[in-house]
Amino acid sequence: MLRGLKFVAIALATLLVAEPAMAQYQPNRAPTIFRKLSPQVIRPNLNLLPEVRIAPSQAAAIAQAQVPYSKVIKVRLLPRGDYAVTLVADGNVTKIFVNGQDGSSY
Repeated sequence: MLRGLKFVAIALATLLVAEPAMAQYQPNRAPTIFRKLSPQVIRPNLNLLPEVRIAPSQAAAIAQAQVPYSKVIKVRLLPRGDYAVTLVADGNVTKIFVNGQDGSSY
C-alpha cells in the first residue's frame, strides 16, 4: 500500500512539474538563428572585367619561354586582365606576368 502511494505521489509531482513546461512549448515557431547565419551572396558584374584575348594555356607557354626548363605551377587571371604565371626551375620559384590582351610578358 505504501509503495503504491509513493508511486502516485511521484506521478503527481511529475505532472505538476511538466505542465508549465508543456504550456511554453510552441511548435510552429521557426528558429530565427538560421537567417542570421546565412551570408548574403554578392555576385560581381562580369561585364566590368577587361576583355581577355589569350587563353591561360597560351599565357603559360609565353611565361615558360621566358624561363628555360621550367614547370608551370599556377596560372591566375588578375582583375586587371593580366595573367600571373608561377613557374619553378631548379628549385627557384619565379612569377611572370603576361598581358591578357596582347601576350606581352613583364
